[in-house]
Amino acid sequence: MRAPLALTLALLAACGGAPDQPPTNPPPRPLPSGSTSAAAAPPDAIAAASSFTTFTSARFDLALPLPEGASFRVDDRTERWLVARHDATSSVLLVRAWREDETMNHARCEARARTWRDLPTRDGRRLVSASRLGVPADHDTLVEILLGSAAPSAGPAEGFVLAFGGWAKRCFVYVFSTRDTSERVVMERLAVMASGSLARIRVQSDLAPRRSSSP
Repeated sequence: MRAPLALTLALLAACGGAPDQPPTNPPPRPLPSGSTSAAAAPPDAIAAASSFTTFTSARFDLALPLPEGASFRVDDRTERWLVARHDATSSVLLVRAWREDETMNHARCEARARTWRDLPTRDGRRLVSASRLGVPADHDTLVEILLGSAAPSAGPAEGFVLAFGGWAKRCFVYVFSTRDTSERVVMERLAVMASGSLARIRVQSDLAPRRSSSP
């Protein structure tokens, strides 16, 4: 089984698995068109995504797929990270690639990235899935799917995709965070981003920037 598919299946299993069998009784008749009942909620912009559009970052030399129609606001200039926000779903994606002066691996790249930015931690969160992906190409990237808030609360469900990769003297980081009142919706978003975005990232050339002395 390919890793992206395995990730998706693990996430779906964690949030309830396959739906229950339909009841034997016939479904209720639909309400008349003039009913005052509330309209069905629109599909989630990320969880329901079936197609993707590619954002090309010349700075990080990456082709980054994002859910089409979700209207992420991508900032690839203001900060030293690529930051993609989707306010309607309380979602944020952080991406960065760089070169080092020594041979790196995913653990060293993660340690370096955490000195530059406050990234989600594993403390107090449930590990749903952990796997290795060769993305970007040739990188040894550890991908972890986490659920839950670091601080106990009755607030919205939170979910994270943490991916740290290293190869030769290169590093790669992909961190997606989202929250919603429905844990299942959060898990579906994580599955979409892990299999449809992260797993399909491509390096455009051999021009990844070297690490700057400042964060």
